[in-house]
Amino acid sequence: MDDRAIEIDELQDAALEDNAAGSVAGSMGGDQFESMTKWKPFMPNGLTSPPRNSDEAGPGDAPARSHNETVTYCLARVRRRLGERERRFRARTSSCTIFRISPTLCGINPKAEQPEIVSIGPYHRGQDHLLEFEEHKWFFLRRFLHRTSSNEANLIELLAAEENSARSCYSEPVLMSSGDFVEMMLLDSCFVLELLLHIFRSDDAMDEDDPIFTRPWIIPILIRDLLKLENQVPYFLLKSLFNFSSSTRVKAKTDYLCTLALRVFDLAYPRPVALLQDYGNLQCKHLLDLFYLTLFPTNPVPRNYPEKYRPSDQSVPCVTCLRPSGIKFKSRKTENFLDISFRKRVLEIPSITINDFTTTVLINCVALEQCQENSSKYITDYVSFMHCLINQPKDVSLLCSDGIITRFSHDDQYVANLFNKLGKSIVFNVHDCYLSKQFEELESYYYSNWANMMRTYFFSPWSVISVFSAFLVIVLTATQTVFAVLGYRYH
Repeated sequence: MDDRAIEIDELQDAALEDNAAGSVAGSMGGDQFESMTKWKPFMPNGLTSPPRNSDEAGPGDAPARSHNETVTYCLARVRRRLGERERRFRARTSSCTIFRISPTLCGINPKAEQPEIVSIGPYHRGQDHLLEFEEHKWFFLRRFLHRTSSNEANLIELLAAEENSARSCYSEPVLMSSGDFVEMMLLDSCFVLELLLHIFRSDDAMDEDDPIFTRPWIIPILIRDLLKLENQVPYFLLKSLFNFSSSTRVKAKTDYLCTLALRVFDLAYPRPVALLQDYGNLQCKHLLDLFYLTLFPTNPVPRNYPEKYRPSDQSVPCVTCLRPSGIKFKSRKTENFLDISFRKRVLEIPSITINDFTTTVLINCVALEQCQENSSKYITDYVSFMHCLINQPKDVSLLCSDGIITRFSHDDQYVANLFNKLGKSIVFNVHDCYLSKQFEELESYYYSNWANMMRTYFFSPWSVISVFSAFLVIVLTATQTVFAVLGYRYH
């Protein structure tokens, strides 16, 4: 159900309420009912509650409603409001796919949460620092029309037919007229599609008026802007424009928009080409959702791990505490950074580069998971696991020395703050987690007697020397005792 249908239902409910009120007015008399419905006496401290009985009413007050009239009036209002809320909730939750970042995650890294150069969709439209690229969108619209040999009337008709479906994708009401909304969808969708083609076919002849050709350094920023939760347009609109003309598929060298988009994202997050081919016809909701779906673990374990595991208050300790317990850290050779394993006291974690792109991906994917109910939480689980391991910059430095974390233009403090702020801002259930087994085995080993002995006696060189000295004393004492006994028996 779209917003217009909801408004029509509300008007119908209001009409029914008015009819019900009219029947009450007919039994009471028109003048008396009108004075009753308009009655809002002034009360001290700004209160507008009616007097408790007719004796308390002042000389200028209107007559108080009877008990039955008050019940009838309030019952009609309560039923209408409850019905309105229920209809809005059903309409929003059934088709809503583009959300605002939750308040708990806001402020962790504003540059990763809000668009830096270009606004896509209604949430950030019209902000001062994004106005320059609003004018550039017309350049890309003209390029799309010229490349596809189509006219704007056909495009507008195509998008206008999808207006209600597109509006329902946003979690907040879009307070724009139909004309403005369709124009925004036209400009934004054509811009995104032409941008993907521009980046993918960067070797083609460029127009000197092209705003990207003159400033190629903005391409990484534009790619990040395409992967921000609040900066999306519905994927079905992009797909409609992609299939609008065969010339687009010819230039993209693929029949699938998914493949084109992933090839562009591959510039910022390289992966094998063969891996991207598996996602050619992936069903997704927007570009962030497309990239998010390609990050799933290779062989995820079943969720809802047995409840016999009861994590302690401390849970998994940080790297600085795990190392003295005999746990080794190793960079795992895999294409997916979520594939973490723990075997024979060796924790293998795939290498990850922490830069502006991965920061944007982690924050927005976590935000997307927090907004989607009854869905996988792989990125949230990964961030929670890393949050346990990283408690201070020293932990980051140790992981860097093991080849697990690579910093790019950021220091250890930045990486530690990122995982700490993200980890503290999300709700995490260790039993409903694809890393439940790793959590259990790590914690079980850390609190075992063997790990405790490793921390106590083999943590530092001095501890080792002390243990060796004590062992040597015991051996010499035993040897002396044996020789003394043998000597006694010999004599």
